[in-house]
Amino acid sequence: MDKGRILIVDDQQEILDSLQAVLADEGHETILAREGQEALHIVQSDSPDVVFLDVWIPGIDGMQTLKAIKKIDPQCTVIMMSGHGTIETAVKAIKLGAGDYLEKPLNLEDVLHLVEKAISARTPSGAVATDASVVQRQIIGLSEKAAGLRRALANAVAEESSVWLAGDKGTGKEFAAGIIHAKSGKDRNSLIKVRCADLTRDTIDEELLGKDNGTAKARPGKIAQAAGGTLLLVRVDRLEKSLRPRLGEILRDHFERSSRAFQLPGGPARIISTSELPPDTLLRKTGFPQEFIDMLSTRIVRLPTLRERSEDIPLFVEHFLNEAVEEFERDIAGTDEEAMKRLLAYSWPGNVKELKILIEHVVMTAPGPLITVNDLLIPGEDDAAGSRKLSQSEPEPVSHATSGANDAGSAGEPRTVAGTATESTVGTPFRHQKTLRGRVVMYGQGLHSGNKTGLTLLPLPPSAGILFGHITSTETVPAIVHNVESTDYSTSLRSNGSLAKTIEHLMAVFHVYGLTNVLVKISGEVPIMDGSALEFCRLVESAEIMHQDELVEEIRITEPIELPLPPGSPKSMRIEPSDCLEIEYYLDYPPPVGKMHMVFPCSDPEYFKEQIAPARTFGFVKDMRMMDEMGLAGGGRLSNVVLLDDEKVINPPLRFSDEFVRHKILDIIGDFYLLGRPFIGKIIAKQTGHTENIAMIRLINEKLAIL
Repeated sequence: MDKGRILIVDDQQEILDSLQAVLADEGHETILAREGQEALHIVQSDSPDVVFLDVWIPGIDGMQTLKAIKKIDPQCTVIMMSGHGTIETAVKAIKLGAGDYLEKPLNLEDVLHLVEKAISARTPSGAVATDASVVQRQIIGLSEKAAGLRRALANAVAEESSVWLAGDKGTGKEFAAGIIHAKSGKDRNSLIKVRCADLTRDTIDEELLGKDNGTAKARPGKIAQAAGGTLLLVRVDRLEKSLRPRLGEILRDHFERSSRAFQLPGGPARIISTSELPPDTLLRKTGFPQEFIDMLSTRIVRLPTLRERSEDIPLFVEHFLNEAVEEFERDIAGTDEEAMKRLLAYSWPGNVKELKILIEHVVMTAPGPLITVNDLLIPGEDDAAGSRKLSQSEPEPVSHATSGANDAGSAGEPRTVAGTATESTVGTPFRHQKTLRGRVVMYGQGLHSGNKTGLTLLPLPPSAGILFGHITSTETVPAIVHNVESTDYSTSLRSNGSLAKTIEHLMAVFHVYGLTNVLVKISGEVPIMDGSALEFCRLVESAEIMHQDELVEEIRITEPIELPLPPGSPKSMRIEPSDCLEIEYYLDYPPPVGKMHMVFPCSDPEYFKEQIAPARTFGFVKDMRMMDEMGLAGGGRLSNVVLLDDEKVINPPLRFSDEFVRHKILDIIGDFYLLGRPFIGKIIAKQTGHTENIAMIRLINEKLAIL
């Protein structure tokens, strides 16, 4: 059987892992996505042969995504999946162009049969694709920078030699590689990508050279797959240093120096490499091997940032708007004058990719017919400054961050709760404040509102704190216990006219990663994503965390504190001294949960990301019905809530056998960051929830105020 490129779109990690494993074992190339918008970008850039698409995914739902995929690439076979579908859903999917419909749990024999059927029916591999997504690839813009980029790419096409594309994130390096490939008259299936950051010592040989075990499951490597086409080394600058010698050997063995091309039975393959920094800078700053640069950079093309070609922004907006209106079938005519001014004034750290994602999201959510400034998820020039000014005037002594080492020294002994100060394990109760290096955005759905919502994280100066604000306003609410409005099923803040709901998962990530100064822009509610904190971990890591010179004082517990509760209550909460943030939780729920117990030392972000962050929100059917009547479960889906009845988990599998107690620990870590500073102590809790967490935090604040 021929091998294909297969995209798997699902927000359940278990489905992604299992499908990827069985398809990769058959020799297919697999690409993973967790939501619809991400999937559409992959379809546009990677042209998969087959897409396995879950009906219920965050953001754009599966049906919308299906329609958009078929418009982008009518030849692509889309196989819909659902764990709770109906005949009507299946019929609708087939009418919209799906090749087939599978019920979960998936039968792997059915999966392989459908893949074989789709691959065998595709356009022969030697045929040149003529779909609009390839033929119409072009550089948008009338600026001199755009004209220069067009000339550079045309020269690269004519030379047919190795090309190195350098540019900031989001400038369109992979898109430019696709232009070079397409305009060289190549079959779209012969553009083979190698994501250098994913290569490991165990996988590099098999990934590039293939696997030949003498059976029908022999897998060709990426180099062989690229014969007659293009081998695209994505982010070669992120290749692990220890792997550089091995990659050099592979390239030397397969690279004919005179022609700068691989010599294979199918013909030479052009090599295109991408990186953020240009080759000479990589050589100077990181010691990147000169040999690689010599082999891979016969021609170097630098892609300009969007700010360098800001006069092209209206043309990009028009282009992306037209595409999105057609894909999502929305009646949006354009932008009003104020919205365009905002788009032109914004700095665009994510460049063209950020603009494209923003326009797609706005087209899906704006009421229309024109996009207004209130529909945009980007701040105006005064937003960050207004937020900083507000934060400095907010009266809350407990959350005040020490502004520097000299201030710390003049403040006397560090304040601790219920006793004499103890030194931290590193000899000081202070740590550096942290913020993000740039702005990042994600989109999702509110658990309680059910509305599509965006989340934007922006850096703030030292001692500003964690602030939540609406995307259309400069007003903010500091993330401190003083501003807690509600603890019904989640933690919500309100102040200065600003509301921030369901903040606990994001706050847990801020707490563990040590972020102290961040502006969070939302549409009233933090998106639920898959019900866990895992996507927030990935978002923060993608933004890069930046240490600031100023210090923040930890809150350290030196004597036990007991939360007073009514006599006979099954709940309890106690705090004891510890050298780190540590949580011990006892859970005793009716079946099918039962009794669970876990002790979690929050030692580092990686351990948190592995053990606690993936644990999802859970609830009983009877509670969800009550929440629905209260208007609090509009966004609840089987993909973002673990749902239970009196006998079983309705939407298995669980991510951990004790996922429920892990999620309770996640909520505690998030709520306790409403102290406004990192917390050091052991929290021992039984049967507690957000209400008890907040009550204990207020008790700690009372004791701090006395000291």
